[in-house]
Amino acid sequence: MQRWLLALALVTAPAGAHRGHDALTVVTLGAGNTVTVSHRFEAHDIEPALSSIAPDAQASLDDPDAVRALVAYLGRRFVLSDAKGAVVLTPGKVDIDAQEVRVAFSGRVRPGTKILTVRSSVLRDVYPRQTNQVEVRRGKVVRTIVVSDGAAHRVAVP
Repeated sequence: MQRWLLALALVTAPAGAHRGHDALTVVTLGAGNTVTVSHRFEAHDIEPALSSIAPDAQASLDDPDAVRALVAYLGRRFVLSDAKGAVVLTPGKVDIDAQEVRVAFSGRVRPGTKILTVRSSVLRDVYPRQTNQVEVRRGKVVRTIVVSDGAAHRVAVP
C-alpha cells in the first residue's frame, strides 16, 4: 500500500509544481510592410514583477500607472531590427484579464525585409530563468525561436 501511495505522489507531483516563467510574443508581418507584436504573459507572472518594473506604482494590474510602466518596459526590452536598423514599435491595445496579459505594438518594416533580428530581454531582470518564445509569422510561414539569454537572434522571413 505504501509503495502505491509513493508512486501516486511521484506521478502527481509535477502537475502541482509551478511551471517556471515564460512568455509568448507573436510578431506578424502583414501587407504594406506592417508589423504587429503581441506580448502574452500569465497574469500571475506579471503582477509580482510590477514591483521591479514599476517601483513607483502599486504592484497591481489594476493600477494604470503600473500598466503604463509595463508597456514602456516592454518597449525597451523587446527590439526588432531589419537590415537598416531598429523597427519603431508604437504601443497599442492592452488586454488584461484574470489569467492573461496581452500588450500589442505596431510598426513598419522596410520594403523587401527578408531577415529580422529579434532581441528580447523581457523579464530576464526580474526572473533570471525567464524564457521568451517568439513566433515570427509572414503569411503561412511561422518561425519560432526561444530566447533565454537576451541575445539577438536572426530570423529569416520569406
